[in-house]
Amino acid sequence: MGKKIRDKKKKEKPRKKLPQTRKKKRKTKPETITNKVIKSGTENELEKELEKLNQANKYNPTKNAKNKEKRRELVMMRSSLKKRLKAKLRRKHQKRKEELNSDEDNDNIYVPKQTPKTIDMMREIDENMIDENDEEIKESLNEDEYKNYFNGEYEPQILLTTSIKHTGGIYKFIRELKNLIPNSYFYYRKKYDLGTIMKKSIEKGFSDIIVITERLRKPYKILLIHLPNGPTLEFKLFNVIYQNEIEGHGTSSGHNPELMFKNFKTNLGYRIKRCLNAIFPKNEELKGRELITFHNQRDYIFFRYYRYIFEEENEDNNNSNIKVKLQEIGPRFVMRLLYVQKGLFDPQFGEYEWLYNDKMGVKRRKFYL
Repeated sequence: MGKKIRDKKKKEKPRKKLPQTRKKKRKTKPETITNKVIKSGTENELEKELEKLNQANKYNPTKNAKNKEKRRELVMMRSSLKKRLKAKLRRKHQKRKEELNSDEDNDNIYVPKQTPKTIDMMREIDENMIDENDEEIKESLNEDEYKNYFNGEYEPQILLTTSIKHTGGIYKFIRELKNLIPNSYFYYRKKYDLGTIMKKSIEKGFSDIIVITERLRKPYKILLIHLPNGPTLEFKLFNVIYQNEIEGHGTSSGHNPELMFKNFKTNLGYRIKRCLNAIFPKNEELKGRELITFHNQRDYIFFRYYRYIFEEENEDNNNSNIKVKLQEIGPRFVMRLLYVQKGLFDPQFGEYEWLYNDKMGVKRRKFYL
């Protein structure tokens, strides 16, 4: 009982001194480096950073990112940095040009305007390209199924109809086509075959048939059949905008419109130009001041329907200048050619002059129209 409890003091062991380690420097991310260069960097530094980004995207765009979301973020981040670098370079070039032109000593220096490089300008030269000054080629191409139309032997009569399976959503597009194409008549398809429709339309004196098919209650394709010996063309439709959807649109007066075709440079393009021209009357009525344009760009045909308006503007010296303004009538849409078939429509045994394939869109600098 009389035992004394003694507190045993633990002997504190001397701590070992760890060797002093240098702190590792944090590696600066490439984003922060490019941001610094964008804020305060010379033109050479900006160009070097742009080259680095281009090489990174070219050889190994997502080296360290294993997750899909991280890869996506990395690609988006690089594209945004690239845009910022290009914008800063553009501003610096413009500033330098302004300084050169504003200097009193450099009054005679002229900085030429740089023409932008577009895909249309870098188009590959094709053997089928037509020279506008070569009349022999045009004479050979003019002797086709539309020779009688261009000689003025008949006036076009157009039959408009739909596919067998259709809904009420397609009639709005047909109504606007009927308003813009003179001498066009609409007939319900019912369950008639195209063969019987072609025979009856030849007997009644129609020159062309336009068949409109739909998909998801929207116009999808246009089939154009020239009577009585063909050819048959089919186009795919994109971005159909109706008349009431265009702000400040006008209404057609019923006059025969003027036609304008642009960038149809090959043999195939010249043939399509003649096919589309033969839908409308040859005698243009200039009183209506209506204009229809078919503009080909990268094998897409843009359709627009305008009215041009003349306006007089009086100046201080009582001189009047006449200006021309365009009022869009509508509709507007885009077409792409799917095939050209010899003769009348025959999906089983018909011969194709030209047929679109998915592989044709791989080469971005090669066009067929």
